Amino acid sequence: MEQYLDAMIQSMNEKSDCLKQLLDMTAEQEKALAKENIDWDTFDRLIDEKETVIDRLGQLDDGFQVVFDKIRDELEGKKALYKDRIAKLQGQIRVVTDQSNALIAAEQKNKELMENATSIERKRIRQTRANAKVASNYYNNMNRINYIDPQLMDKKK
Repeated sequence: MEQYLDAMIQSMNEKSDCLKQLLDMTAEQEKALAKENIDWDTFDRLIDEKETVIDRLGQLDDGFQVVFDKIRDELEGKKALYKDRIAKLQGQIRVVTDQSNALIAAEQKNKELMENATSIERKRIRQTRANAKVASNYYNNMNRINYIDPQLMDKKK
């Protein structure tokens, strides 16, 4: 039983480390999005790195749940025996929960920054298209200025 509880504590430690990594990467993404000229390469690289860490979090959650399901019934009757380890595990769960909430808030902020950035890019693209259309129309009009339509001429003498 102690080994299972130690494994669950270790799992929570690793989960906390993963969440810390995700918080750091999310902060880097925020910096990339906050620049006037967004660093899309950095942003994309961080998304790929975050995906790897998120996969690891899923594995840790699955492993934790398997161990917990295995010892749940036995643990219910003997909580007093493992009081210290249970308290340590509960403390780590609180830390992980706080980190998760901070991550959710940071991701929401990045979502808003991304929406603003895409809105600005759309406006820029529309303006570029409008400028290109105006330039094309101007060019076409200028080419027609010196063009003389064929005239019908009467050749009678």
